[in-house]
Amino acid sequence: MEKESTGNLFNHIPENLFSVLAGPLKELHAALLLLIYEQYCRTIYTLPRETIIDLFCEYLETVSTPEKWPEDEWEQLPVHSTRDRAAQLLRKFMDTKWIVQEQHYDYTFKISLPDYSIFLLETMDKIRTGYRMEFRGRVLSVYQNLTGEESMTYIALQQAQESTAELIKGLTGLNHSIKKYTEKLLEFKNPYEIISQMFDEYQTKILGEQYYRLKTSEHISKYRTGILSQVKQWQTNRVEIVAQAARMVEEKQVESRMEGENMLYGWLDYIEESFMSMDEILEEIDRRNSQYARSAVEKLRFQLQQGRGVEQQLVMLLRGLARQARLKGEQEDVPQEITRVIRLFRQQAADEQSIKLPSREKKAHAPQLLQLVEVTRELRDSKLQRFRERVREEITLDEINHYVETLLHESEPRPLSEIPLQTKEHWVRLIYILLYSRSRRAGYTLTGERGGTVSLKKGTIELPALALQRKDKTL
Repeated sequence: MEKESTGNLFNHIPENLFSVLAGPLKELHAALLLLIYEQYCRTIYTLPRETIIDLFCEYLETVSTPEKWPEDEWEQLPVHSTRDRAAQLLRKFMDTKWIVQEQHYDYTFKISLPDYSIFLLETMDKIRTGYRMEFRGRVLSVYQNLTGEESMTYIALQQAQESTAELIKGLTGLNHSIKKYTEKLLEFKNPYEIISQMFDEYQTKILGEQYYRLKTSEHISKYRTGILSQVKQWQTNRVEIVAQAARMVEEKQVESRMEGENMLYGWLDYIEESFMSMDEILEEIDRRNSQYARSAVEKLRFQLQQGRGVEQQLVMLLRGLARQARLKGEQEDVPQEITRVIRLFRQQAADEQSIKLPSREKKAHAPQLLQLVEVTRELRDSKLQRFRERVREEITLDEINHYVETLLHESEPRPLSEIPLQTKEHWVRLIYILLYSRSRRAGYTLTGERGGTVSLKKGTIELPALALQRKDKTL
């Protein structure tokens, strides 16, 4: 029961925490919360309440336009000034537990942020500013932690695992960001917007120098061998694993030595698997990058050549046709140069003397009742008897396999020209032999040159120059 309670997200955050991020004032609330977060990151102390009120007032008077917010949002108390509105917003954040207000010994009020607020606001700030992780030094950090003087400690291993996780997270985010920018290209119709996204936004915010540095001077292959070698050394050093697990228990990192060992082996497996499969992530990023470049070039080419160019060509052609219609009349043939670009034809009236009848509307179908014919028992029995006789006359594949076995009993392979062909039944079985020869269940095959024939009875009969042979003999 204890694990279930700690695993529930809403056991760690207040119930109405996200209510301020919904409704008409959600943009204003988000901006003010991020304003508190920015100020909180600049100091190591708690923030005075009056400082927050002053920041809110400055934002409401300069950046924001209070007249656009609905008045019913301020009905909780009579608002007479911007400072009253700022105080009301601050109380709303305290009621929803985004911030905590404490009174100090000097009777002043201080504002602090709970841990969940810091984590959430940090993520919101990264989303707002388009944060991209700096890849520089990430691989080197993993390498130094695993090969340094303190490499055989759980602290170094934990830092290496965290750096690896951050690197994988950054590469995965970069991969999805490229996909998002490729999809945004379809929304642009102005060549300037396409070029601006390619050079001003995509190259600087998405790829940038840090990714190219990861592919060149700080390439993963430069450090991967040393990292994987050290991981293998960790995995095979059972004595050190046990010692570090015991140290984790002493330093209250885990509750038992077994839990510490499992955690250490999990970190090692994660680092090994990440660096073994990291090339696949980089190849996927390169593929998406190439796809983005092709899409951007094709979109730009379409806008510059196909879009505006076709419009200009159509305008020129139509103007030329109108000019010729005024000078020569509408009965003149269209010049060949124009028919290469646009397909035009002369419109004429229907010819009453034509032998072809004009199209007529189909008559409505008038269904009629069908008479039910009763089948007598004698007629039904006679049809069933004929059906049974026809079934008995059919020759199955098993019968043909048995028949071929009797033919191959004397000699093998045996040409088709040497099998018995005296009766009607012999000819029927020959036809079935040819038909069933391509079946996978057939126990025989036909060998010989395809297309050749053999003459029988002084040239009155032509048979294929093929021979019967068991399938197991040809393998």
